[in-house]
Amino acid sequence: MGCLALFGRLFRPLLGWAFGLTILFTAVFGNYIITLFLPLVLFGRHVQWRQLMDRAISFWMMIPMTFLEFIFGVRFRVTGDAVELDKPALIIMNHRTRLDWMYLWSALFKMNPWLLTSSKISLKEQLKSLPGAGFGMAASQFIFLQRNAEEDKQRLTQAIDYYAGVGGTYQILLFPEGTDKSPWTTKKSDEFAKKNGFRELKNVIYPRTAGFLHLLEKMRKENYVSYIYDVTVAYPTNIVQSEVDLVLKGQAPKDVHFDFRKIDIANVPKSEAELNKWLNEIWVAKDERLERYYSQPKANRKFTPSGEGYIWEKQDLKQAAAKIFSFCFWVSVVCVWSYHMFFLRFVQIGFTYFFVVSTFLNWRRTPRGGALSA
Repeated sequence: MGCLALFGRLFRPLLGWAFGLTILFTAVFGNYIITLFLPLVLFGRHVQWRQLMDRAISFWMMIPMTFLEFIFGVRFRVTGDAVELDKPALIIMNHRTRLDWMYLWSALFKMNPWLLTSSKISLKEQLKSLPGAGFGMAASQFIFLQRNAEEDKQRLTQAIDYYAGVGGTYQILLFPEGTDKSPWTTKKSDEFAKKNGFRELKNVIYPRTAGFLHLLEKMRKENYVSYIYDVTVAYPTNIVQSEVDLVLKGQAPKDVHFDFRKIDIANVPKSEAELNKWLNEIWVAKDERLERYYSQPKANRKFTPSGEGYIWEKQDLKQAAAKIFSFCFWVSVVCVWSYHMFFLRFVQIGFTYFFVVSTFLNWRRTPRGGALSA
């Protein structure tokens, strides 16, 4: 057992590095696929371009999913209500780790693979600067937030206008907590609770309601929300907090559990005061549910399914084949582009120009100085 443990400590970081490099190179070289569709924009066919982008980028999303499930061995269990593909919705979820949003892709894929094409995420602004992946997420029209109230409200408004304008029925993920749960954010949450006479939460942190209130108000105004999906994520065996642990140390959770509860928008309060109370009550109930969950022995930790009580747990053979095919396709893209980069001079010049210009433009758009909102 000692030898196996030593082998694992030596080998798993290599898996993490392989994961990071695979994501990097497939994202960078996958941008070539994106450029193939740009003539549609030039000829005024933006809706068709958007549809192709959603499909192309969802095809890339299967890369991290394949790595997590087939190489790291992460198992996903999804329960509760099914997400409706053809209905615009808001997904709210507790933010236990910095990687919850990526694991959610696997959960949605288990329900219905096409949900990858309609899933949009609100993320921190810094992620937009990631080489390759940042450009892809921007092309997918993910929402990048700065934690600056006025700027973020404007970006949320623009995002909903865009989604409604292209006629897509997207499901938008928002983390009301605004950040992942850590000792520091837990302390800040406890201070907030004490100041406002609330009970302290053990398994989640209190949500920041400003972004949620503005986003939901805008979605209602545009008649662009049918449901809110209250999603709870939990890690029954081990918690891997960040991308540093995953990429540099090769650590991954053994299991990830999701439960979905569908709430009809007609049953959601409209006034700001009632919405604040409603969201806080959901988070208190979520904390109590997670407390019961984590009080069980690790082997017995499972959510009681919400709503319709669906359970997605076993690996579907067709879905597994699609993931493996996608992985092989993107690896072949990397190989072809690597050949071009090393042996075709005009590609080298063009790629260098693209990298320098895109980096400069991102730098110009990134705000410098000033404090971010708490």
